Amino acid sequence: MALTIRSAGRDDAETILAFIRELAAYEREPQAVETSAAILAQQLASPRPPFECLLAEEGRAAQGFALYFHNYSTWRGRPGLYLEDLYVRPEHRRRGVGLALLKELARLARERGCARMEWAVLDWNKPAIDFYLKLGAVPLAEWTTFRLDGEQLRRLAEE
Repeated sequence: MALTIRSAGRDDAETILAFIRELAAYEREPQAVETSAAILAQQLASPRPPFECLLAEEGRAAQGFALYFHNYSTWRGRPGLYLEDLYVRPEHRRRGVGLALLKELARLARERGCARMEWAVLDWNKPAIDFYLKLGAVPLAEWTTFRLDGEQLRRLAEE
């Protein structure tokens, strides 16, 4: 059976949540997942969903996903595509699933006039880093990612 890549909809919320949980476990933070299938379904059904998602399937069996959203490049004056999560189930890796998802994302980015695609990868995830380098992706070593969340976000907002 052939691999297909399709856009996810609200009815795919349970599948997306399963992938999110598997990815969190792979990234050594299984307790960090706070979302639910109901939240994901509601967001996907909203007039302006905060994210989009591609599912890689063989038949009806989901093998991987790519969750993404648009950002904006002020210097280029064009949107960009930010890949939040890319995950392929271990038993389907090294079979072209991740590549197929990234190719579809690149196609969508070009179709939508995006200037670039960006994503982050954990520094210990050597298989992913090697894969991205092989595609021609360039690591942005001179940039440091910052994050405010939880108590720090609340505190800053209330100052």
